Amino acid sequence: MFLFVILLILLTSFVIAAETSEDTKVEKARTCLTDKVKDKCSSLSVEEQAFTLLAIGKCSSELQDKSKDDECWPSSGCKLRDTALAVLALDNSGKSATKAEEWLLEQKKIPPDLIWYLEIDADEETTCKVNYGSTEKTIKIGENKKIDKSVGTCLTLSQDNYWLKVNEDCYETNFTVSCNKDFKTTLLYSKKNSPTIYVSSKTNSASSEGKTEEKVNAFCFNQGASCDYEGSLWATFALAKTGNDISAFLPYLMAMAEDNEKYFPSAFLYSITDYDSYFTEIINQQKDDYWKISSSPYTQFYDTSLALMALYGASAEQKESAKTYLLGVQDANGCWHDNIRDTAFILYAAWPKVVSVDGGKMDECEDYKYYCVSPLDCSSEDKMGSFVCYGGKVCCKTEKKEETCEEKEGIKCNEDQECTGSIVPASDTDSCCKGSCTAKEEKSTCEDENYVCRASCLDDEEGSTYDCNGDETCCAPKTPGKSYWWVWLLIILIILVILGIIFRNQLRIWLFRAKSGFRKGPAPSRPIPPGGFPPAPPTRPMPMARPRMIIPRQFQPPVRQFHKPVSKSDKELEETLKKLKEMSK
Repeated sequence: MFLFVILLILLTSFVIAAETSEDTKVEKARTCLTDKVKDKCSSLSVEEQAFTLLAIGKCSSELQDKSKDDECWPSSGCKLRDTALAVLALDNSGKSATKAEEWLLEQKKIPPDLIWYLEIDADEETTCKVNYGSTEKTIKIGENKKIDKSVGTCLTLSQDNYWLKVNEDCYETNFTVSCNKDFKTTLLYSKKNSPTIYVSSKTNSASSEGKTEEKVNAFCFNQGASCDYEGSLWATFALAKTGNDISAFLPYLMAMAEDNEKYFPSAFLYSITDYDSYFTEIINQQKDDYWKISSSPYTQFYDTSLALMALYGASAEQKESAKTYLLGVQDANGCWHDNIRDTAFILYAAWPKVVSVDGGKMDECEDYKYYCVSPLDCSSEDKMGSFVCYGGKVCCKTEKKEETCEEKEGIKCNEDQECTGSIVPASDTDSCCKGSCTAKEEKSTCEDENYVCRASCLDDEEGSTYDCNGDETCCAPKTPGKSYWWVWLLIILIILVILGIIFRNQLRIWLFRAKSGFRKGPAPSRPIPPGGFPPAPPTRPMPMARPRMIIPRQFQPPVRQFHKPVSKSDKELEETLKKLKEMSK
């Protein structure tokens, strides 16, 4: 019984250790990062300082020292990406970055690569007046939705007369529309030489003789003489996190995403918009439990961090598998790739926490009964800028109602099925399928073990003995060393058994007292084995010495020896020792 209790305690401790292993590894990473930047913050780059501040709250003053009058980073030559990272890091730690936000907004310009259209729609034939500047034109919209003529030089017939194309010189012009029937107006846009048409998220409507106003409101962030796409991604993300209206920057980011896939635009756009299409793109781009975007200028750790930052708070098995992968390829010292930027970015994206800077720290949004939602789902009046949300979310007074899978016109696949369409998030399932569910294909033995079949293993992987289809090798994450915990468990068990043998009499007394409720009284007498001798009588005081008497030597009969029979418990003990001995071979 005693050995069983000890064994149960040991097994429980191993379970607890397994559950806390992730926390231990993450804390080890924070310790490694802290050691790497200790007394070195001033020599780090702006991005290293910014990510370190986001992850562990270090390098705050050194980051500010690298700015140009707290407006832009670095002081030697202001860059969009560095400035955006600095704004993000300072805001996350509770420090003001207002001047830097204003500098970013001053860098906006109208992107020359977009074409804009005005659409006027009505359920029946109608006549409308269109005004801009000193120009006023009356046009007719037929039952077939076609427009009869152009409106001056700013609006010309296009797309088979269904829309009016906006001239580039009129992008910041206000267009006023009024019709004699109920109508709607909206703006559409596309990238030059692309058939894809994007519809503006805002649609205006009015009743008969009412009015609507439309104005092209689209910008990118300028670096030098042209739009900087990567800089625009980070600048838009940072300004969204700090509570600014970023809707005017989305058309450029969305339309030009296809030409800039190396920067992983879907990760940024899902963080900002929460659109299902970008969620699907992120999920589909994961390979082998991590993300490495084709032609990306960064490492797989950086790209994976971008994805995890976007998916924070979302239910997706790809997110969890990526975190498991990261912990499996962690360096022995706790960092990743022995790289400050990558380690800091991973911690901020996958395991963020409120950081303390100069003795103060921000409060978490949801601790105060507010809600973390995407920037587009929270009005400027409801944004709570003094509270922290992780990923791309902002703190909002109002909650976003997440739609169910059925409301999104999706279906739930069973565990033995897979989705042939796209996976989108839903409030009632982790995998809402926008397509059909089919039976899962059988995986190879290697994939059953959650390893990966490749032509050759990566630097941070090693070959395993599991089978792959064809000539591929089964690649598993490298381990820092083999674990011999079972050897120590065996040694502990042997020691416990030996102690149980040596102190078995004391254990019997202890068990007797436990059964009797530890009542005071004489200890139980030792039982007399069958055929054995009774216990020795209690000792008495030594009598006084008497004169020595010489006794004649007499013949003593041989003493009969009694063998103690082997009890059932001793047999079990012998069998246990025998099994332990076999296990140790």
